[in-house]
Amino acid sequence: MTQGVKWLYLLTLAVWIGSIVFFSFAVAPTVFKTLKPEDAAALIRRIFSKYYFIGIVCAVIGIVCVGLLLANRSFGKWPAILSLLLLAGMGATDLWLRQGVMPHMNTLRDSRAALESSGKPPDEELDREWKGLHRLSVQLNGVVLLCGLVLIFLMVYARVV
Repeated sequence: MTQGVKWLYLLTLAVWIGSIVFFSFAVAPTVFKTLKPEDAAALIRRIFSKYYFIGIVCAVIGIVCVGLLLANRSFGKWPAILSLLLLAGMGATDLWLRQGVMPHMNTLRDSRAALESSGKPPDEELDREWKGLHRLSVQLNGVVLLCGLVLIFLMVYARVV
């Protein structure tokens, strides 16, 4: 059983980190270079819910795996505790981005579009708030990626693989 749990944990981290790298460095730039801005934004909006859901599911699976490995003494106590904290933080971050930040960003973008379609001048406060939330989401995405890389280091350090 232990080998299966190790494999599942490594697979989970690979999927999570891979999805972050692929989305951030391949999908998003390609979408925004290929499509009109409003079409690109609509597509990315539909992707984000699934993107963050993958992270949340990976966090739950990772927590279960590390808990099992810790209970089976296949993972050292301190690396396992640090891994659990990182996984919980990463999952909570993805949950907050999915359920809080992204819906608010979508509302701001919809408000901006409504203003533009009505012929009213753009609201600079809306733009400033959206850009601030976008910057925050990009930074947090980078932090989640970095934490994922730390988790792989902890696996190697603790000789889990």
